[in-house]
Amino acid sequence: MFALTGVAFFVYWVVANPSFEGAAGQTEWPHVLGFSAVLLSLALALPVFGRMVGGRWVTRLSLVAGAAVATSSIANIFEDGLNIEEAFLFFILGALFMLAALIPLSAVIAWTGRGRHRLLALVPLGTVAGLILFVVAGGVIMLVTWGAGAAFALALSTRTNDMRARTPAP
Repeated sequence: MFALTGVAFFVYWVVANPSFEGAAGQTEWPHVLGFSAVLLSLALALPVFGRMVGGRWVTRLSLVAGAAVATSSIANIFEDGLNIEEAFLFFILGALFMLAALIPLSAVIAWTGRGRHRLLALVPLGTVAGLILFVVAGGVIMLVTWGAGAAFALALSTRTNDMRARTPAP
């Protein structure tokens, strides 16, 4: 799921070729649905990431961030797809709540993590950077960030399976 999120952001970024100007293509349904879909993939990946890292505050903050991104994803459909300008408020509120959750999420992971697990704090920080710098390099940043998260999840899963294989059955 993590790798899919990074690849989805990168592919959308390459295909949509975002710019700082409000382009007419930005309101075309393929672009609207594409951007909402990549936001939704992030909304699903964040809580899974939180559960993988573990901890009460990590899980809660990842759920808040995921819900906030989901709100922005849905608001984007109403705002750009259906031209309901009032939905922009919900898009912005979702983005603000996401930032308000991801930054402390990084701090909690860095503070409570042990050893190399502290490096996982870079995933929420990379996500913040990727979204803030989306026009310039967001696709690349998200690909690297969530690709690293996927690599860590795979390594953690492999290590857990190895430990289970070595443990004698009762």
